[in-house]
Amino acid sequence: MTTVLLIVICLLAVVLFVQIGAQVELFQQVKQIRAYLDMEDKPTPVELGTLEGAPPSRFGLPAALDEAERAMVLFLSNKCETCHNLASALRGGAVPPSMWVVVVPVSGDGNEFIAEFGLYSERVILDEDESIVGSIGLDITPAALHVTEGKLTRAHTVPTVRQMYAAAPVPYKHNLAGKPSVRH
Repeated sequence: MTTVLLIVICLLAVVLFVQIGAQVELFQQVKQIRAYLDMEDKPTPVELGTLEGAPPSRFGLPAALDEAERAMVLFLSNKCETCHNLASALRGGAVPPSMWVVVVPVSGDGNEFIAEFGLYSERVILDEDESIVGSIGLDITPAALHVTEGKLTRAHTVPTVRQMYAAAPVPYKHNLAGKPSVRH
């Protein structure tokens, strides 16, 4: 009986070893696929060029940003799926206090996009005629422009919701309701 029990335990140990090895291999393959498809969760810098150091109001953004110590302007279009994911995270007015959102209606009505996600806030701007993105020369969404001491300082893409909140000037944590709250 002890021999049978020992054989069963050895067989279970071998099966467990094979399963763990297969799982490690699977994770390595997923990592390689993500790297190959460039699906990493990291923002890509966007060159500001001569715009760096300029006041945001020069490009049609609110004058309040010219006085902001630190702020981020998030550009979303109604056409991109990542923009929809980001807007969904901001649903119902969950726009952080240091963030402004510019909705660029690439196709259709931008008001429908704002209504769909409940982006009703004084810090949500509809760029219907694309005058803001046109004056900045921005042709990629989602993107974030950072303002420090009233001047444009840097820009980058925003590939995920996690990166959106990580890039916000004030750190946020999520509660179970999905709304951000300021960390104290």
